Amino acid sequence: MAELPFQQPRTLNVRQNRALALAAVFQSTQLTHMTAMSGQHSIGENGSFYLEQLIKASLNIRPTSNESCQTLDFFNQLADISLGLKTLESSITQPFNPSPKSRLPKFSNAKLPMSYAMALLQLEKKVYSNPKFVEIIEQSQQKILKQLSFFDNNYLHPSIIANLAQTYIDTAGQINPRIMVKGNAEAFKDSAHTNRIRASLFTGLQLAHLWRQLGGSSWGMIFSKRKLLQDIQDLARLQYQVV
Repeated sequence: MAELPFQQPRTLNVRQNRALALAAVFQSTQLTHMTAMSGQHSIGENGSFYLEQLIKASLNIRPTSNESCQTLDFFNQLADISLGLKTLESSITQPFNPSPKSRLPKFSNAKLPMSYAMALLQLEKKVYSNPKFVEIIEQSQQKILKQLSFFDNNYLHPSIIANLAQTYIDTAGQINPRIMVKGNAEAFKDSAHTNRIRASLFTGLQLAHLWRQLGGSSWGMIFSKRKLLQDIQDLARLQYQVV
């Protein structure tokens, strides 16, 4: 399981709140990458934990009415998004600083998760500007929330994962250019494997929508890298209560 923080953080400021939503998008794409490269069972207990937290959040993010929310309203604690914070920081720092000072460990290659994340941010705008796709997402959320009672609230049940994957196919999967995930060709022949990848991408789509509602913009992210990096490191400090 993920490490627990010493205590819950205080209310986040606007920038931190937005940065945390973006980190959740990157968590989804890191899990997408990990699953695609080495199989659905290889992400381990920690990976499954992080995916479960994203699924819970994605089922409660609505097309409207999230503007006044805190990102942590959809999660229990900052530790639920630790993987995303690490991935986002690596994606920011690697292009221009090979050895930045950091409280978070680095990934050897953050390029693919970053490319998937940037694609999701673009797809989110197209999906949520289409009323048909919005309706599909809302109906799917309600269907899955009802199904959970039959599966003992197991968010990682194969039927729940399959429904999330189908929702992604029926919305973002209908828009070109599609996200082309690189990975193990043999594993892609397994429907359970591809369902988990698409379910991960769907959670990223939903967190991208929350990020947008909180004032996120791709241009703002590109031109405010150092501010974003500071926000991530402040969140890491809050999580572990480092003085």
